[in-house]
Amino acid sequence: MQKFRRGLNLVEIAVVIMILGVVFTGIFGAYFTALKITKESDPRNGTTRNDILFAIENIRSAFSQTFFMTGPAHKRLIFKGKTDHDSDCRTDRVVFAANHSNGEETGQPAIREVAFYLRKMNSDSNYYKLIRREDEMVDVNPLSGGTEHIMLDHVRCFELKYSRIGNDWSDDWDSTKTKKVPTLVRIKLVALVGNTEVKYESLAFIGLYTK
Repeated sequence: MQKFRRGLNLVEIAVVIMILGVVFTGIFGAYFTALKITKESDPRNGTTRNDILFAIENIRSAFSQTFFMTGPAHKRLIFKGKTDHDSDCRTDRVVFAANHSNGEETGQPAIREVAFYLRKMNSDSNYYKLIRREDEMVDVNPLSGGTEHIMLDHVRCFELKYSRIGNDWSDDWDSTKTKKVPTLVRIKLVALVGNTEVKYESLAFIGLYTK
């Protein structure tokens, strides 16, 4: 007598697929929920060395486009760097006028305000966000207005020093008093990468858009 092997019919296969779908949905849901909680609860997550290098290069590029002219008609064109301290770490800020290289092509003003500074991530944190503020026009109040862009999280220190010839460095700079802009800017940034605070230093050259 020939024996036939009984297989699964379409209904049974559909039921199995449905059960497996529910199981895998639960597994992936639990995984992504755990991943989200980890990212939100771990203050070290998200900042990489590449992020820091990108932020520094952004600052250097902005300094290279500095625009400055003296005279009564150009009172709004300033370069101000101010030193701030938070315990043993500096939290400096700077604001200046910069040339917009593609201004004519995009229909935007040729000269804009640019500022860099830190802001606390939250009231209980020892770390800051590095902010780039950009205003499309150089207005009568260069210390406010414009649009803020968060460049980097978990910053501990942001230090800027200024010099005309490279052998004498100043912590602060005010072009309304010096009637000049610096030629060189030293940049130091300390940020949290993983569980380690990493320090980066670089040198920026002020651009050719000066007179």
